[in-house]
Amino acid sequence: MPAIVVAIASLLFAFMLAHSAYRYGMFFDVNFYKWEWVMMSVAVGWAVAAETAGRIRIRRQTKSPTLGLSPGSSARASVLPGWSSVPAEAYGPVAISLLYGLSLLNEPASVLGTIEQAIRWSAYAAFLMTGYMWFGSGRHPFLLGAALQAAGLFVIGGALAGWMGWISFPEMIMFTGDNQLSSVGARLAGFMQYPNLLGTVAGAYLIWQWLLLARAGSRAAFISAAVLVIPAALTLLLTESRGAWLSAAAGWLAGLLLVTRPERVKWLIYSAWTVIGAGAAYRFALEAGLRSGGAAGAAGMSATVLLLAVLLTGAAGFAVIRAAVSRRSGRRLEIAAWGGWSGAIAALALILPSVIHGRLSGHFQTAGARSMFYRDAWLLFREAPLLGRGGDTWRMLFTRIQTYPYIGNEVHSGYLDMLLNLGLIGLIVFIIGLGLLLRRVWMRDRTGVVPIGLLLIHAAVDFDMSFGYYWLLLFSWIIYYSAGPLPGGDQVAVKPLWRTGGNRAYTAQIAVALTAVALFTAAAAYGWRFDRAVQHRAEAVALTGEAQAASLRSALSANPYWSRIRIELAQLAPPQERAALLAAGLRYEPQSVPLLRALGRSYAERGDAGQAAAYLRLALRYDHYDRDNQTTAIVTMNELAQNMRAAERPADARYAAETALAFFAAFQSQGEAAKRGGRDFDVTPESKAAAAASRRLLNELAPA
Repeated sequence: MPAIVVAIASLLFAFMLAHSAYRYGMFFDVNFYKWEWVMMSVAVGWAVAAETAGRIRIRRQTKSPTLGLSPGSSARASVLPGWSSVPAEAYGPVAISLLYGLSLLNEPASVLGTIEQAIRWSAYAAFLMTGYMWFGSGRHPFLLGAALQAAGLFVIGGALAGWMGWISFPEMIMFTGDNQLSSVGARLAGFMQYPNLLGTVAGAYLIWQWLLLARAGSRAAFISAAVLVIPAALTLLLTESRGAWLSAAAGWLAGLLLVTRPERVKWLIYSAWTVIGAGAAYRFALEAGLRSGGAAGAAGMSATVLLLAVLLTGAAGFAVIRAAVSRRSGRRLEIAAWGGWSGAIAALALILPSVIHGRLSGHFQTAGARSMFYRDAWLLFREAPLLGRGGDTWRMLFTRIQTYPYIGNEVHSGYLDMLLNLGLIGLIVFIIGLGLLLRRVWMRDRTGVVPIGLLLIHAAVDFDMSFGYYWLLLFSWIIYYSAGPLPGGDQVAVKPLWRTGGNRAYTAQIAVALTAVALFTAAAAYGWRFDRAVQHRAEAVALTGEAQAASLRSALSANPYWSRIRIELAQLAPPQERAALLAAGLRYEPQSVPLLRALGRSYAERGDAGQAAAYLRLALRYDHYDRDNQTTAIVTMNELAQNMRAAERPADARYAAETALAFFAAFQSQGEAAKRGGRDFDVTPESKAAAAASRRLLNELAPA
């Protein structure tokens, strides 16, 4: 493929990586819909264009209007490589997407969550395949590397700019007074708004920069790594993510073992200089960031100048080290490298403020909280061990089985989340797919598994895999390290997709490729529809009355599985339509607590005490450790009791009041059980007042 085309492709990759990070890491599906269908459309469009170009080229060469005349002809005749340049290992995400599609036949916990995951994995597959079509020849690897570096500079540089107050972005810094979460009271979260993910990304980039520094064949590659490596290390420190720190340490050790002996000396020296530079930068950046409070322009000129001076000095230091190392070799240099690295670690301990040491030596309560997630996840897994319950299983169902009160919409393990969603079968397919891609990387450059492996290791104890940006970055590195022929081997000729015939393996290849095309087409259509629903809902925010209701109806028509739209529309719909509108949503999310709660309140408004109590009871059963949920149920039934008394319906009033008191008694009982387990779950003042009112009402009512 011409270099200019690859250059344009690398610009698109850099944009997609940077933009996905900027849009909150593409954690929220509403931000990702548009780009999902765009990526799938690009993949299919490029493949069709490439194969068509190959067909035309071979026709011209053979001067024959007949198809498939030349069995020896290949896509080498095509200007643009297509599906045939995509390795079989890249179809792993397609299998995951298909499994999510099949989950729709197995009564998933959430139809919307399952479809969203199918769309996501189709988009990931499209991104991976497009990357192999654009960069799979391995002819211009520096262009993809430049795209990764540019995106990394945007993510890391943007995060540091937010810390220093140079730019403003929502929740770029997580401020907290809880020393269990932060030693200094603030953690850098970046555009993704999550310190742990930012720390993991910074750690992976840090490891990659050391690899580039140790192997840089050109001045430009060396300079780019020298400029980014200390900011990456500084970002890692500012996130205060212990999991990311430990993952980065493991990555450093793995890199040390995998690089060659001459590279090992550089690895030690460059990492030692990075540690010193990052420690010094941290001293200047810490107070400036705390003073800025995330406000633009508040860090001060002196802190800005000092930080920039440290970063520039650090980058220049790498050039000096490179020149010095190039003139020396042998055992003495190795001993000096080890000594320098040991000294740098000791210096870092002295440079860093003592308060940050506490982050490593104590406050491990968050690890205990995650152990509760994992125990409850095991209970949930046992309900559907083979096939799982589809997308968003944990988010939809954990409140039903949680043993203690906690806030945990994410299970904090990407692999466990996959196990809950797709069961053992899905997890096995997932691990095999990743393993095949890593094998491809290992066979071409085994050091490539280090930054990739860092991302995969940390995801075992956090929800990094819930972010679209995570997968785009991971797959970009996989493409970068696995593109091109094997070392010492020849590039294998590839066949254009349009040529039929041939052996069974090639026929199977065509069938798999066409399956991917069909999947991308269907997923892109859903992505486009869901994106339209998001737009209609956004329009409804600025409208009122009938116009607002009409816009929400359009949104619901585009995405009938979205419970949030149903609840918002029900508030505007006539009373006689509300229950039917809400009940229809239970077909797609049968255990949706917001839907059940809204249904209970809807029936309470209509004076139907039996139905109101039934739906609110279900809502409490599926989410018994939510104070708001408990309070809403008690207050609603008390209000219904008062209304029934005013309407001279004493039997209904008595039933509603007794139900309110039963709900309150269960609330109190759960609070006592939580206290015995060392957790707080006190009844709310509103629920106490409602229970007291219901009790008075029962005392005032004559015996039935």
